[in-house]
Amino acid sequence: MRKRCDERTIKLVKLFGENVQRIRLEKGISIKELSEKTGIREKYLKRIEKGEALGLTTLHVFILAEALLVKPHLLVLEYNF
Repeated sequence: MRKRCDERTIKLVKLFGENVQRIRLEKGISIKELSEKTGIREKYLKRIEKGEALGLTTLHVFILAEALLVKPHLLVLEYNF
């Protein structure tokens, strides 16, 4: 049985995915390269960036932050520039 997520969780997952993608692109890193750096499958990284990965863990946040060379909290902040 699938877990139901509330609106806040869905918003946070989408924001996280948007930030991962934005930072990855700013740094010129491909999905394949990020997959190799993190050990996270390309297919799952694509789901993360689309905001569809509702099974994210704190470990994912730290692994991605380390690979993207950013502090973990930057992956969940709203980016309004």
